[in-house]
Amino acid sequence: MDISINITSDGFREDQSEEEQAEPPAEGGAESGVIPTSSSGIMEKQRATPPPGTEADRRVAQLKAQLNTLTSSLATVTQEKSRMEANFLADKRLLKQEVDDLQEQLQSLKKQHESELQTLQEQLAESRARIITQQHERGLEQGDHAQQLRELQRLLQQERALRQDAELRRQDSELRLQEATAALALSSQAIDRGAESEAHLNLLKEERVELERRLQAAEEIKKKPDPRVEELQQELTQLKKHYQQQMQFENRKVCEAEEREREHAQAEEQRVAALEQQVSELSELLGSCEKAKQRDQQTIQRLRDRILQLDTENKTLAIAASSRVTSDIVVDGTQLDVTALKEKLEKVKKLLVLAGQLNPEQSTNIEALSDTDTDVCIEKQYQQELRQLKEEFERYKVRAQVVLKNKNAKDGSQTKELEEVKDQLAELKEKYINLRIQSDEAEVKHRKHLEEQQQQSMSLQHSHKHEVERLEALHRENLLKLEAELHKQRERTMALLDEKEKELETLRALALSYSLSSRGCHSNDPTRPADNQDLTEGYSEEDIISQALMRATPNEPTILLYAEQLARKEVETGGLRRQKHQLEEDVHQLQARLIANGERHDEEVADLRDQLDKLLRDQSREGANLEYLKNVIFKFLTLQDASGRHQTLVAILTILHFSPQEKQTVLRLQTGPWWSTAKR
Repeated sequence: MDISINITSDGFREDQSEEEQAEPPAEGGAESGVIPTSSSGIMEKQRATPPPGTEADRRVAQLKAQLNTLTSSLATVTQEKSRMEANFLADKRLLKQEVDDLQEQLQSLKKQHESELQTLQEQLAESRARIITQQHERGLEQGDHAQQLRELQRLLQQERALRQDAELRRQDSELRLQEATAALALSSQAIDRGAESEAHLNLLKEERVELERRLQAAEEIKKKPDPRVEELQQELTQLKKHYQQQMQFENRKVCEAEEREREHAQAEEQRVAALEQQVSELSELLGSCEKAKQRDQQTIQRLRDRILQLDTENKTLAIAASSRVTSDIVVDGTQLDVTALKEKLEKVKKLLVLAGQLNPEQSTNIEALSDTDTDVCIEKQYQQELRQLKEEFERYKVRAQVVLKNKNAKDGSQTKELEEVKDQLAELKEKYINLRIQSDEAEVKHRKHLEEQQQQSMSLQHSHKHEVERLEALHRENLLKLEAELHKQRERTMALLDEKEKELETLRALALSYSLSSRGCHSNDPTRPADNQDLTEGYSEEDIISQALMRATPNEPTILLYAEQLARKEVETGGLRRQKHQLEEDVHQLQARLIANGERHDEEVADLRDQLDKLLRDQSREGANLEYLKNVIFKFLTLQDASGRHQTLVAILTILHFSPQEKQTVLRLQTGPWWSTAKR
């Protein structure tokens, strides 16, 4: 509608200009046709003829009507032009505001993305710190286990030392018994042998047989396993099983932790890859937005130039129209007076009449020629003006159609680009919402998993603490029992030794008194020295011992009890030695296993630390691996567009974490001559 009004206004403007250009020659012709004369007779005849003023009045009215229509159309054209300029400026402001809003949204999305990356990195650092603390706690638990084993070894060594002390004391008691038997043998050599001693010896032999039988029975009984030893063995096996189960559980925990770390690393790598893809998409979107912005600026500049051109054309047309209108008004005011025109026409007619009188042959055609010439000239002029107006109208029409098509095409491209940008923003918002939901779900799962692990670790610590307390109480109880038995055994052995010493003293006193009495008898009867010597030689050592034991019959049960206890203790000490050796072998095996497990655990810890260092390196580089960096640098080196190369360079600087000073130097050198030379 606006363009049609412009076309009509331009057509009216051209019509007005051509009519104004065509009218002065006619008027000039009319003026040139006036020939001044001095004859008064001719002037009187011309005044007598009636003047043709109606046609001039009609022409003046028509020109005034055209002038009014042209001024009104010019006013409407200026109004439409101002309205179009206002609409164009409003559209321009709206487009600029939309572009600014889109840039602000992109900046906010970038900031949110960076904040999410920072929160994820903080969560990863927290999980790593928790893993390190768990590993430290596990190391402390292993140290506690090793300390407990060392305490058990120390207690075993103490028990071993106590047993060695008991053996030494037993050996001392045996030596004392041997000395007592030797003293008895020496004292019994001086004792006479008799029939009573033989009878008593027989009784002693029977008792010895009975004692041997009882000793065999006692040995058979002792060969049976001691329930305390069995209990200790069972406890030791239970401890071994518990330790093996705990080691298996720790190994399973380590394997599960490794698997979780591996899965977490894979998830982090996938997330970093997705974030890299999003960054690349955002960089491409920024590039497209920059290109669209440049295109919009170019179109805005072209439209500005076109507006300036139209302004200049309108100004020139307005100036020309105003000048022509004023000139027409001046001509109408000075030369288009009705009386003057009538006088001129009368003068021309009089001259034509005089010319006809002078040339009678041409007198018949003068009036016709004058009329036809004027009509033909006017008709030709009007036809020429009409053709020119039609041509100008066609040219203006074609120009208006071209301008309309260009404007529609530009508006369509701008609307398409705006729709594409809006669609991309909607997709980015959806992706952002999905990523936020996924991150929240992952955070909730991670927190639940950490809480479960903490609860499991706390329950394990409590159970382990209770088990250790139970074992310590049991071990203390066993130690107290052993110490009580050792004290009782010491008291019994000391009491037995005291009794034996007393018996030896009584035997020595008896032997001394008997030797003195026998010497007195031999000294009183000198006739029997050879017989007594033969008798003393004939008596054996067994007779002397039996006689001494017979004289010491009141203390016989204590000797048998002592021998029985000695045999029992020898059997117990032998079994305890075997158990001690077995326990030492088991302890050595457990130490070897602990050392092997410790080495394997150290290796696993070293591997886990290497993996954590790798993850830290990957996170510090934000996943910018060499392949991605190679592709970005290749794209930067092969780009021909200056704006695209600048955007790619900015992306490279962002990925590699350049400092602001480094960024400034790179951007400054990128505009210098080194880039063109390096590219050639």
